[in-house]
Amino acid sequence: MKTDIYAALGAAVRAYRAGAGWSQEELGERAGLHPSYIGQIERGTKKISIATLEKLAHALKVKISDLLQEKPPRLSPSTWEKRILGMVKDRPAEQQKRTYLILREALRPYSKRGK
Repeated sequence: MKTDIYAALGAAVRAYRAGAGWSQEELGERAGLHPSYIGQIERGTKKISIATLEKLAHALKVKISDLLQEKPPRLSPSTWEKRILGMVKDRPAEQQKRTYLILREALRPYSKRGK
């Protein structure tokens, strides 16, 4: 059975994005792509260029070949990610949202678009 490469690519992008705990908007910001375009890629409905594939791989901090695997990876959070999650997981939703916004702003100077 032939695998739809765009569906497999979309599943891999979704898996890496979700593993990083990012929204489509966040990945779009990091890759310089529109969030709705990220959604189309993840659904396998958009044929993308090699340049776009490179942007996604760079933003996700993976190799291009990682995104072209038939089976998406199962990712577990790093120690620091676990520590951050542990700090906010039992907090009310509003505090979680504020913490996210604070972290996003604190990290903005280090993002590709913030330079």
